[in-house]
Amino acid sequence: MIPKEMMPALMGAVPATLITSSKEGIPNITNISRIWYVDSNHVAIANHMLKKSVQNLQENPYAFIRTMDTTNFSTWELVLEYIGFRTDGEIFAEMKKQYEVLSMMLESVMPITVNCAELFTVVSARICKEENSHLRLLTETYHPLLEQLEKKFGWDRSAVWITDNLANQLHLAIVHGLDEESAQKVLQRVAQLSSHQEKPVFINNIRSQYQYAFTTFLNQLPEKEKFSVENYRNISQNYVAIPVKNKDKKIMAVIGSQSNDELFFSDFNEDLLHIASRILSQLIEKLHGLEDDKERQKMIAQALDRILLEGSKRTGDKNTVLSPRELQVALQVAQGLSNEEIAKALFLSKRTVTTHLERIFQKLSINSRAVLASYIIENGLSDSP
Repeated sequence: MIPKEMMPALMGAVPATLITSSKEGIPNITNISRIWYVDSNHVAIANHMLKKSVQNLQENPYAFIRTMDTTNFSTWELVLEYIGFRTDGEIFAEMKKQYEVLSMMLESVMPITVNCAELFTVVSARICKEENSHLRLLTETYHPLLEQLEKKFGWDRSAVWITDNLANQLHLAIVHGLDEESAQKVLQRVAQLSSHQEKPVFINNIRSQYQYAFTTFLNQLPEKEKFSVENYRNISQNYVAIPVKNKDKKIMAVIGSQSNDELFFSDFNEDLLHIASRILSQLIEKLHGLEDDKERQKMIAQALDRILLEGSKRTGDKNTVLSPRELQVALQVAQGLSNEEIAKALFLSKRTVTTHLERIFQKLSINSRAVLASYIIENGLSDSP
């Protein structure tokens, strides 16, 4: 049976690959223009020049097709059993009509003809999850991450670029709060600078400086146009870019954000941006292969909290002797969570939570969870980051 999730892959956006085998087991691989949906249990392909494939199917009725859903670039596989051919009926008429239109559009002297419609029963259909893990990483990791960055930090105009180390290029992957054209202008240049320098980049109040450069010495160059109102509107005041690195310390992505608010990134000094780069890099590694959306959201939220906690610890905003992780655990205790619940919320083992609590009690010279909760409240540590 064909799952409904596969339907976009059957729209003919890209060709597919058909594999058949003779009775001696000799395979034949050929490209086909598309897969035609007949019903939930049957598909068809147009026979243009499939002589060898059809010969194999008459000897061995089983076939294998690989195709792609271009809406998310996921790969699908079909195992089929050959039924026979048709030179009449709705599917065959639809095939003929499509290729007549194609011949007309190509102004082909020799029209593209369809000999017949080859029909198959669908034995099985599956999405290739093992090949699509990198796609999950993009769509199911970076998009919710940008959403959480807006919720936690207010970054409502952000984007993610994936690094092509071989070509030394950045490819726009996800945008949030702005269109692709806008993201590929100044923000992408900031992301490229971050990738080139292999460190976070923060640019503050750049628009007036940009205008000054254009209206003075840059405007003297013959190939430069005058700085227009549209140019000015395309430039935001502030930009930030954070590299995401893999275990080998190679940059695999860059997260960028922009804003016209002068105070928007004021809390993100160089130290905190380096903390963010390190924690987000660790986060992406952990999220790879994690399929549960709720668990992903929890892990992302925890990482962003940790960024703020570590940053506040270094700047002295949180007046406490506790480490950022210990403070995270203490905040959970103050909310009334058990060790088991804390372990689940912070993605730790129960034993690790117990160890953290022992150290917390020792540092604060206390011996109960109630006293710890009072300590959190009295020191103003219970405010959400």
